[in-house]
Amino acid sequence: MNIDPIRLIRWVSGTTLPGGLSISDTNPDPGIMGPDSLTWRLHNEQCLILGGARAFLMQAAHPKVAQGALDHSAYAEDPFGRVFRTVGAMSVLLVGTTREVNAMARNINRIHLSVKGTLNDAAGAHPAGEAYDAMDPDALLWVHVSFVESMLSAYQTFVGPLTDAEREQYWQESLRYAHRLGLTDAMLPKNYKAVQEYVREAIASGEVAVGPGARTVAQTILYPPLPWYRQRMWGLVRLITGGQMPPEIWRGYGLRWTWAHGLAFRLVAGALRLMRWVFPGSLGHSVLVDFAQRRARGELATPQAEPADPQPVGGAGG
Repeated sequence: MNIDPIRLIRWVSGTTLPGGLSISDTNPDPGIMGPDSLTWRLHNEQCLILGGARAFLMQAAHPKVAQGALDHSAYAEDPFGRVFRTVGAMSVLLVGTTREVNAMARNINRIHLSVKGTLNDAAGAHPAGEAYDAMDPDALLWVHVSFVESMLSAYQTFVGPLTDAEREQYWQESLRYAHRLGLTDAMLPKNYKAVQEYVREAIASGEVAVGPGARTVAQTILYPPLPWYRQRMWGLVRLITGGQMPPEIWRGYGLRWTWAHGLAFRLVAGALRLMRWVFPGSLGHSVLVDFAQRRARGELATPQAEPADPQPVGGAGG
């Protein structure tokens, strides 16, 4: 069974989002990852979508990223549309053809070139009035690391453990799209152990600190404008997100986490792992990875016009 993550978002939120896949090129090109990559193996597990809210909140914990999102994107007016565009952009980078990946990266970089401004409020080591730029290496790196860490967190929490070598491989594969988004080897941690050290240091130093801007972004993600009966369902999203967050970040958002929350989170995570083990395929596989796998095998190749460039959003703007 293959599941489209956008359909899941539509079902839970009750919102109307565009249909169709974010990738469409049928040229038998494996893209920058390919069917033998760990990235395709991990992202074929639909449970990785449960790391999405964590990724957004971790990224917004950097004051410059949060301010850029507030000033240059539609978080407040259209939170689910913003999520839809970001999920689509990342899907292209992970499983699109090389042409689609390069087009998406160019579009993201073009958008980010215009995302500039100043911080409205002080947060951590950042004073009010400090300039921000979406192409700032510190902000770019935090966005990238937050996504990678969140996907690994979701897999290990809801699917199963990964070895040190597998976490290292996933990180090294992520550099293939990081380079296209303006990050160089000199900016990037050399290995996954260095990634973990970077996250701890960024939080401890105040480079990453939840401020008013981040809390505004969090409000739209954790408490979106939904009818009361869907708000109750969205409480599960808050539980799943809180259980995966570093305590310092969760506390920075001013959110409660009690022993009861911890117990409920462990029960939900355990139930999902058990369901996947007892009923293989019950939680579904990614329709995007399925499309990419069939494309790479040459099963979709047909004479066609050049596909249109994908329309993105990512990082601080969009």
